[in-house]
Amino acid sequence: MTLHPSLRSPNTISVDELAAQLTANRDIALIDVRFTPGKPGRRDSYLEAHLPGALYIDLPTELADPVARADGGGSNPLPDPTRLQADLRRLGIGRSCSVVVYDDSNGAPAARAWWVLRWAGIADAKLLDGGLNAWKAAGLRLTSGEVLPRQSSDIEVRAGALPFLQADEAAAFPAKGTLVDVRPLAQFGADGTGHIPGAKSFPAEQLLGPDKKLLARSEIAARLEQAGIDIARPLATYCGGGIASTLFVLALAEIEKEVSLYPGSWSEWIAGGRRPIER
Repeated sequence: MTLHPSLRSPNTISVDELAAQLTANRDIALIDVRFTPGKPGRRDSYLEAHLPGALYIDLPTELADPVARADGGGSNPLPDPTRLQADLRRLGIGRSCSVVVYDDSNGAPAARAWWVLRWAGIADAKLLDGGLNAWKAAGLRLTSGEVLPRQSSDIEVRAGALPFLQADEAAAFPAKGTLVDVRPLAQFGADGTGHIPGAKSFPAEQLLGPDKKLLARSEIAARLEQAGIDIARPLATYCGGGIASTLFVLALAEIEKEVSLYPGSWSEWIAGGRRPIER
C-alpha cells in the first residue's frame, strides 16, 4: 500500500484530544462546515450554537467554485485557489496553526473541508471524529454568535498537493485500478441513476459506526475486503457531488492507502448527457 506524503500526518482528532489541546491553549483554528446538500449554507445553525472559538466556512461558495458550477463542472468543483487563499486569510488561518474541521452530520462536509485544505497545501488539518454531535455527547461547552478571526493571515495556497482526476481520467481509471462509487447503493444500480462504467459500489456510510465516527482501521479494511475492493490496486473515488467521496479518501488514508478524488463526481459526469452510463 502507498500513501501520499500530504496524508501521512494524523487526519482525525478525537473530542477528548481536541478539548485537551484547547485547554492547553494550542494554536488551533476551529472551522464549522455544516452543510445540507442541495440547500443554502448553514450559517444560521452555526450562529445558534458552535464549538467555542469556531469560525464558519460556507462549503458551496468557499470550498467549491460557483463559477465552474455554473459552467457544468458539477455540484462542487474545486475552489479557485486565489479565492480560497483570500477566504482562508479572512478566517485568520495562519501558516503555523493547526486546523480542525467539523460538521453536524456524517462527517462528509468536514471531510470535504479537510481534503480541500490538504489539497491547498495546509498539512496540519484534521477532522473532528464524530463532529458536533460527539462534542455535545461529551457534555462539552458550546457558544453562540459570530466569532471574529483572531489575527490577520499571510497564508499562501499551493493547490494540487493531493491527487485528483478530471472526467476523462475518471473514465479511463477502471482500466488500471478500481473506481469506487460511494453513493447509496440504490443510486448505483439498475433501479437508480446508474454509474460511471467500470465503477464498483461501496457506500460511504459503510465507513461509519452508529455514532457517525470512523470505524477502527481493521474494520475499514475488513469491509473493503468484503465488498471486493482490493486496496493493493490503485484506487479513485467519486460520489454525487464531490463531498462524500472525500470521506472515503480520509478513511483510506487511515489505513495508509492513497485514493485519487474525482471532484466533479456524478453531477459533472451526467452534465450535458454526453458521457456513458452503466446500469
